[in-house]
Amino acid sequence: MWPGNIYDSPERATREKQADDRKYLEDFVKPVAEGLARGVLKGASQLPGSSPEEKKSYPPTDNESKFWHQYACSVQDKLKSLNLYLRLYEGFCRTCIITESEIAAMVKTDLDMFAERDERKERRKFFLDLNYMIPSMAKKAGYEIIRNEELEGVTLSMIKKIARVIHSRYRHGLINIDRNASDSSDKRIPEFEELPDELKYSNIDNAAHIPTKLLSIGYKIRPLRKGFKLLALHLNDEQVETMARVEHLRWCWEKRLNGWRYGRVKDVDKKIHPGLISYDELDEGEKEKDRGLVRLIPAILKDIEYEAFPASPGLISNLSYAIKPQSTIYKLLCETNELSNEIKSLASASPVISEKIKAVHEKIKVTIGEVQGSYNYARHIQKTFLPDDLYIRECFPESFVLFKPKDIVSGDFYFFSRQGDLIIFALADCTGHGIPGALISTIGYGTLDQAVNVLKITEPSEILAHLFSRIHRFMRNDLEGTGISDDMDIILCKLNVRTRQMFVSGKGNCLFHVTEDKITAVRCDMKEEEQDKQVENGFRTGIIQMSPGDKVYLSSDGYPDQAGISHKRYSRKRLSEFLLRIHAMPMQEQGDSLYEEIERWREEGNEDQTDDITVIGIRV
Repeated sequence: MWPGNIYDSPERATREKQADDRKYLEDFVKPVAEGLARGVLKGASQLPGSSPEEKKSYPPTDNESKFWHQYACSVQDKLKSLNLYLRLYEGFCRTCIITESEIAAMVKTDLDMFAERDERKERRKFFLDLNYMIPSMAKKAGYEIIRNEELEGVTLSMIKKIARVIHSRYRHGLINIDRNASDSSDKRIPEFEELPDELKYSNIDNAAHIPTKLLSIGYKIRPLRKGFKLLALHLNDEQVETMARVEHLRWCWEKRLNGWRYGRVKDVDKKIHPGLISYDELDEGEKEKDRGLVRLIPAILKDIEYEAFPASPGLISNLSYAIKPQSTIYKLLCETNELSNEIKSLASASPVISEKIKAVHEKIKVTIGEVQGSYNYARHIQKTFLPDDLYIRECFPESFVLFKPKDIVSGDFYFFSRQGDLIIFALADCTGHGIPGALISTIGYGTLDQAVNVLKITEPSEILAHLFSRIHRFMRNDLEGTGISDDMDIILCKLNVRTRQMFVSGKGNCLFHVTEDKITAVRCDMKEEEQDKQVENGFRTGIIQMSPGDKVYLSSDGYPDQAGISHKRYSRKRLSEFLLRIHAMPMQEQGDSLYEEIERWREEGNEDQTDDITVIGIRV
């Protein structure tokens, strides 16, 4: 089925496809199928160790036409499953960034679809080669492969500025790294506009991916704001190494898109290059070239008067090559590696001790890896039951959710449900964080979903009465005190979109309401003497009459309680003042600004994240 002209957002990519099969066959399937078949026939392998003369024996001759047609038809869905999308391009084809693990996932899909079980091992290399060829065949058909996250906030004027600075620095000797240059060093370096198209587009592509490399370490870029001082970006070794990996990936795919392939000896005429291998296989000299290019990024940003600022964690959550928010487990692994290296240097005189240290270190790494693997799968489960971004935007087109767990999984959870004119939404903060908090949040979300979507309870106080009665029963929090007292804070709202009346009930958490440039904090806590009777008597419910353009913000206590400058808490008062300052901005930008603000506060105080952080913003 034809996906349409351009994939400019995941929503558009997943919409109902057009039924113009003839156009799809002519514009994409046919040229890609023919291109891949020709590549296999010529033996133009993209893989290290593959000989150009190596004969391919698959697919069987009598089924070739059918195989190539089916294979080209499968490309779109394979890419989409990895958060990659196709779009038409004109003139300049942007280099894709596809990791080796993503290629491996595509190969597995091919083996499941096109290979018998007993021949999968034999066919793996064949499909590996095909998947490395897909981007260049798509380019020949007029398509480029992109990730939407890489394009957010990146403009043509920004790219042109960066490209010119890169070339200017190269011309003036401030960049002396060129993996494609010939041995002659006395040639005049032309101006940017005089460059051949391939070199000009190479500069532009490098420029276009500087925001991508910064995104991999959790930063976006923007023009320096008027009246603000430019803050220098300081990169640590881990950040440099991460961006160097992305730069090498970019460079490899750029070469492949321009017809280069792997060979042990470089040959410009035949477009063969020995550098088309994984980053880990490079020698230190080649890695240092990538690192050198990365270390120039802060200076390039300074030249064009752009600044780097923290990106919202939701933006980088789907990037396979990005540094994920650092959990306690990840930090423990880094500290273990550092300690092990220090001990090795002290014990280097004794091979026996060195071997014992190495063995123990490997066991620790495996154990920590198993724990982190369990955490990551738990995160996958939690992400599965939490409402996705598309559903939230269907409920509230102008909204954001800033969700930043302290340790991979979260004790915070959020809930959205629409029933006709009523939208019920909530933010809960369960006792603890990490695995214990996530277990309670799973029970809480399931119970809340049951109350609203199965039992069809719509009154906030009744929903919460049902929620807490079940939570306390699950936790065996009975009169004898035989269970555990873990609980949750929650704010729950019901908005009638027709009358704009919002009913609010809750315990602990706070809601901020902004109207006519004034902000009000709304709390629904019971009085002290009512606390023990809240399940029997129900929760109090307040009513807010919303006006067009009003904003509401729900926050767990992780944001105001975050320690920072001078070891002080950020505080609800400071959060209220900051929300009032940014409330006129587009909602998504508000989410980014809130994340940037709390990261600044935390980093200036040199503090770790102290709790799960969740903030929800909605414009009515």
